[in-house]
Amino acid sequence: MKIPAFTFTLLLTLLPALAFSQDWPRHLGADGSGKVEGKIRTNWQEEKPKELWRKDLGKGCTSFAIAGEKVVVMGNKDNTDIVWCLDAATGKEIWTHRYPEKLDPKLYDGGPNATPTIDGDVVYTLSKSGNLFCLSMADGKPKWNVHYKKDFKGRVPDWGYSASPVVKGNLLYCLPCADEGGLYALNKSTGKVSWKSGDDTKPGYATPVFFTHKGQELVAAFHGRQLVAYNLDGKGKPVFDFGWRTSYDVNASNPQYHDGMMFLASGYGMGYVVIDVSGSEPKVLHKDEDIRMIFQNSILRDGDILGVFGDKNIDAELIRMDMKSGKAHWRAKMPGTRGSSLMVGDQMVILSETGEIICGEPAKDGWKEHGRVKALSSVSWAHVAFAHGRIFARSNKGEAVCLEVK
Repeated sequence: MKIPAFTFTLLLTLLPALAFSQDWPRHLGADGSGKVEGKIRTNWQEEKPKELWRKDLGKGCTSFAIAGEKVVVMGNKDNTDIVWCLDAATGKEIWTHRYPEKLDPKLYDGGPNATPTIDGDVVYTLSKSGNLFCLSMADGKPKWNVHYKKDFKGRVPDWGYSASPVVKGNLLYCLPCADEGGLYALNKSTGKVSWKSGDDTKPGYATPVFFTHKGQELVAAFHGRQLVAYNLDGKGKPVFDFGWRTSYDVNASNPQYHDGMMFLASGYGMGYVVIDVSGSEPKVLHKDEDIRMIFQNSILRDGDILGVFGDKNIDAELIRMDMKSGKAHWRAKMPGTRGSSLMVGDQMVILSETGEIICGEPAKDGWKEHGRVKALSSVSWAHVAFAHGRIFARSNKGEAVCLEVK
């Protein structure tokens, strides 16, 4: 059958956009939701996912940023941070960028924590001491470099900086948590400070989350002892805040906003809370100290919260919960005590802390598992990533794997 010229031209026009929509260029995907459109192969019981490559990255908990056929990830070897740019299909090295940085293990293997952010022809990377680079995606050479502590007098959290710098418009948003502001907005082309929030906060570990509330563009920062929503148009003016003090200031899981409500979760006995932020002051709608996320990510789906809940003393469970009421639609046991997750269309991919990659459908009426593979041999806390039919996962010790599920 002959394709009409107009249809063929339209397809050629749409192909780049469709390809970009499958990129995973930053922490939890292009919009930070942990979701992408598309389909993956689900017959894992009959045919396991194909392993494309396996590589030693060095120790760390950074996840993967993927754009087109390039993937950027970080690790630490011999007290040197390594930014790897790899061929996404083969794992072959395209370039590396290295600089001195202490491994700094503290009750875990150590190494960098923040996921890189790819923006066009550059990538932004952050070390645990606060060394922020803007690197060329072509060859890895620095375009600019600032240091949270040296340049902004930032306060390093106990386990090192973990909140990934993220781009919106012409600005790069980051959380040095300095005396002159918790949130900084940098010119993404130069690294110069455009504005800073002016508040004094304890550093947390969660990446900033953008959302729209009452017609305003806001960004939520889950600091060490509170959630603060900043007005982007007002150059960082706080719109509301909510105290949430977790032991050791470990607020590390991504906040969720939906319909005038916000979901927060942490570990160490804090659990989760949903607050109503539609009024003049935030108001608690419901909470549960036994349903915890120490640093796992949640996903918002049709007004429900989805995620692998657990803590170091609580076994992991995948839970689908109505955000407004707190009612759990169902709970499904998972390996270990925590895990990361993402959605590809209607299907969920989970990386357990024990190194298993699990695929299934988290429908409203229950969890249907399609299969699982033992992909990594040691503790795996970095978030699982997906792009162009491939799953990317790594362990804290640096073992990385790419599986094809087209």
